[in-house]
Amino acid sequence: MSSPNPNPIAKLIAFLSSFGLATVTLALLLLITFLGTLEQAEFGLVASQARYFESFFVDRIDIGACWRALALNAYADIGNVTFPLPILPGGYTLMAVLFVNLFLGGIIRIRKSPKTIGVIISHFAILFMIAAGAVSYHFAVEGNMSLREGETSDEFLSFHDRVIEIEKVQTDEKAKRSVLVIDQSKYQDLTDGKGRTFTHESLPFDLMITGWKKHAQPKPDRDGSRADAIDGYFIQEVSTLDESGAAMADEALASACVAIVKDKKGGAEQKGILWEFAAAPWTVTVGNDKYLLSLVHRTYKLPFAIKLDKTEQEKHPGTERARRFTSWVTKQENGREEKRVITMNEPVRSEGYAVFQMSFDDGTRSGASVKSSGFQIVENPSDHWPLISCLIVAEGLLLHFLMMLARFIKVNPWIFSIGLIVAFNAAFALAMWKLL
Repeated sequence: MSSPNPNPIAKLIAFLSSFGLATVTLALLLLITFLGTLEQAEFGLVASQARYFESFFVDRIDIGACWRALALNAYADIGNVTFPLPILPGGYTLMAVLFVNLFLGGIIRIRKSPKTIGVIISHFAILFMIAAGAVSYHFAVEGNMSLREGETSDEFLSFHDRVIEIEKVQTDEKAKRSVLVIDQSKYQDLTDGKGRTFTHESLPFDLMITGWKKHAQPKPDRDGSRADAIDGYFIQEVSTLDESGAAMADEALASACVAIVKDKKGGAEQKGILWEFAAAPWTVTVGNDKYLLSLVHRTYKLPFAIKLDKTEQEKHPGTERARRFTSWVTKQENGREEKRVITMNEPVRSEGYAVFQMSFDDGTRSGASVKSSGFQIVENPSDHWPLISCLIVAEGLLLHFLMMLARFIKVNPWIFSIGLIVAFNAAFALAMWKLL
């Protein structure tokens, strides 16, 4: 007599918690880490991170870039070869699958006993580490700061958050600058003819925003036939794909909208187009005052300032390909100065912020004769969670191995294991206290 077929839900749980799924997921994570690291040499940190590690699926694999990163073009130049099909799951998808696999297999279905307590603790710590990545992805603030040698700044621009800024032009040079900010969440739904009016007691006008397009640019109305044209230009939606068909990074695309300024007293209206890549703000005159309106990336202020003292680029021998960017900076905070070094894999961390080396310019790209460095600034609420999870993993594995050793030498496993762990932690804490 044959046994009944297993419950479909039980079969699904068995698959999601299987060692086979874990093995395939870890192998794919290793692959995208390898490919993303290679492509970073040509496309930069932000673009590679977005394509491989923050995506549900990798939209393409640049075989040519990986080939050159491995220096194989010295033997054969294959040119710009890409694999454009999104068949490879991205880091977000793989980490979500790994989280479910570990939770079901390493926490729920694992046999609960004193022999497995250390393994369960280690699995929980890894889940905590994956959760840290999710918190970082959804809640971290990321942006960039560009500095020339000798320049100092305590502000950075967000990669993704746009705002509309309204600033009154001050005639007194000593007057304090004041900027009103409208967050993107307040107007990003104003598409398809919808509009919304914004007002403030300090402004002599009301501002209506309409015609918002996330990926757009102004185009000339050459024949004058468009009813939505303003001063001979209209807003046209643009593709989010580059020439090779790959999805462009968000920071490489520009937003645009129509702004209508209405005088509160006389009711006179002025219309203009706000575009993210505009060379200058839109200037409006209301009464005797002038105001600057601009659509820009949100500016964030650091609790400290960074001064770029010197920056250098190291290249691979015999090539023009970058091997390492290094910046010597001075961190300024509360009147104190501290010399620090930032490289591609060694950021400066302080006050919950991390400053990473992102790009380098020897002066040719910007047209200036002064070297400059680009830094990625990250404010991450889960910045130290990976360190905490690594410590918990170490404690869990140490507990597991010590309990196995105790059984082998036939002593009480709990007294033996806990005693040694307490002694080890005390010695480690004492050593860190002496070092710091």
